[in-house]
Amino acid sequence: MADPFDLALDALFMAPGSAAAIFQPADGLPVNIRVIRSAPDRETAFGQGRIINNAGTFFELRRSEVADPKDGDFIVIDGAIVDDQVVGGETFTLFGDPVLDLERIGWTCGANPA
Repeated sequence: MADPFDLALDALFMAPGSAAAIFQPADGLPVNIRVIRSAPDRETAFGQGRIINNAGTFFELRRSEVADPKDGDFIVIDGAIVDDQVVGGETFTLFGDPVLDLERIGWTCGANPA
């Protein structure tokens, strides 16, 4: 019987708000994956007021597709793989340490435009 967490995760990664992408490790071959991209706002207290700023871009990745993302790897949205090379698309560089979710089936990775 299939793991219900895996089935739910698969449904999320095919739903609106998800995207086809390419994972390009800094030292390996690119692979086609699905991602969920977010750019949440963060609220910071400032005196009597507050400042709302963008916290950056984050990607949710399935561990079944990307076993070990690292700082310096790349995510490409709307690109293509041609002769083992990534062509076109919007490129992001992963930064920091990716974090596994509670069930250890998905990664959250911070990213900056490359």
